[in-house]
Amino acid sequence: MKNKSCFILAVFMAFSFAASGQKAFHKGNNYISAGIGFLGVNWKGINYNLNYENAVSDKLGAGGHLGYSQYTKSGYTYTAIVIGVKAAYHFSTTENLDPYAGAELGYVNISHTGKNSSAAVHSYSPVGIGVYGGARYFFTPSAAVYAELHLSTFSILGAGVSFKL
Repeated sequence: MKNKSCFILAVFMAFSFAASGQKAFHKGNNYISAGIGFLGVNWKGINYNLNYENAVSDKLGAGGHLGYSQYTKSGYTYTAIVIGVKAAYHFSTTENLDPYAGAELGYVNISHTGKNSSAAVHSYSPVGIGVYGGARYFFTPSAAVYAELHLSTFSILGAGVSFKL
């Protein structure tokens, strides 16, 4: 019975990972991703993000970005919310691998609370820009993991999951 269960599981997994015959990034597809970012240039908190991307062509994607982060330093709690747009160029996409590079532009709302907010001078730009590069690896035809390198205020390293809708 144990061997039969293992065989059924193996067959199920084989079909789950079976080739779809289509590249991981394909015109007309939509993708939603959720992830976290670390090690910001000027930011010390972990950032949580949600992204949407539409494959405008087989190489170009465009969509939106929503991010949230919070951290405490020297008695102040800093909170950031980012809402923006992003675009990416997808290189040499295969059936499972989707490498890309892109840029994002967004509205940033940073607030702080603390021991004496009026004593500290804090100046924040309401515009955030960033560039990034990374890759998604689809372990099923519609589910992937991703890793990214960023040059932005909120994160240098990012990782998460992505789903093809």
